[in-house]
Amino acid sequence: MLYISPACERLTGRDSQSFYDKPDRYLATVHPDDLVASSRRMQEHLRGERGRQRLVRTFARSDDGVVQYINMMEADIAFAEVGTPTWDGLPLDRYLSLLDMLNPMHRLWSDGRWNKLTVAHGCYWKKCSFCDVSLDYISRYETAQASTLVDRIEQIVAETGQTGFHFVDEAAPPKALKALAEELLRRKVHISWWGNIRFEKTFTPELAELLAESGCIAMSGGLEVASDRLLSLMKKGVSVEQVAQVTKGFSEAGILVHAYLMYGFPTQTLQDTVDALEYVRQLFENGCIQSGFFHRFACTVHSPVGKEPQAYGIELVPLPEVSFAKNDIGFIDPTGADHDTLGRGLKKAIYNFMHGVGLEDDVRHWFELPKGQCPKPTVGRHRIAKALG
Repeated sequence: MLYISPACERLTGRDSQSFYDKPDRYLATVHPDDLVASSRRMQEHLRGERGRQRLVRTFARSDDGVVQYINMMEADIAFAEVGTPTWDGLPLDRYLSLLDMLNPMHRLWSDGRWNKLTVAHGCYWKKCSFCDVSLDYISRYETAQASTLVDRIEQIVAETGQTGFHFVDEAAPPKALKALAEELLRRKVHISWWGNIRFEKTFTPELAELLAESGCIAMSGGLEVASDRLLSLMKKGVSVEQVAQVTKGFSEAGILVHAYLMYGFPTQTLQDTVDALEYVRQLFENGCIQSGFFHRFACTVHSPVGKEPQAYGIELVPLPEVSFAKNDIGFIDPTGADHDTLGRGLKKAIYNFMHGVGLEDDVRHWFELPKGQCPKPTVGRHRIAKALG
């Protein structure tokens, strides 16, 4: 059973729900970078085979109490050579399956067990301004042959006896997924799988059909703020209409689609928020997505927003003295939108949308604002339907 103490927000700056969504997130908080090479070098150090100053991407405390970041520059371990994950020795049949909330994608995360694997190392896009793109685990993009990935899949199935896979990439590359699907079908390897992607135009309806045929049952991806202005500021590389077309293709292929949604991004106004919710309403109404969750934007020190706040119209709040980790950082947005209040409305709305409730209603009624203060959406009520043709 997984229990996350509410104190985690005070310690790490991330709310408890974010840890339920991704239970291994604490590793990224304690060690905000790729762990494969650093953990191997640490093991060598503990065996006396490597000095402290030759550690890789590791925080160490000296004898006089000073915390030092050590990163010996040397060739990293190639993704094709990292090997196959193993669960050997774990009592896999004794773990509990929990249904912690009715969100369809959240149920996949917790109600049952999935073998975890990555299709590639890092992110092939690595431009999103809210993401930790300066860190190795994002910036160093490497792939492996589809045959290597299917070899790993077969080895894991043989070890665990389970054929469900969750590909935990930041954004699985479409070219690699296509090759993987073709290799699975060629070798007649029968699995169920799901993962996270960018809703980019390369994911055509034909590719969605191929992925479904190979065992894909669900896809999650970041729509973030459904606003073309803010998507451009984020350097997301997609438009709202493009997201609608891609997600519709997945849905028509029988693949569950979950949208990661964001609010509170720098310069986001009340009007932006109302318009974004109207877009999300239409995506549910038109059968493009079946699941979604609104996350409050968090500025991190490793992201483009954290490194160049002036480019996003915000002022960073000085980091307090912390002894645990320096990752999330507060900021002041002169736009002045009340994101605490708006967030409550967004979460209430999407919970109902997932149950088919309120899809015909004016989205303004979800926000607890004084009468007359919530503006009308500037988005036409049939904008998504027209985009889908």
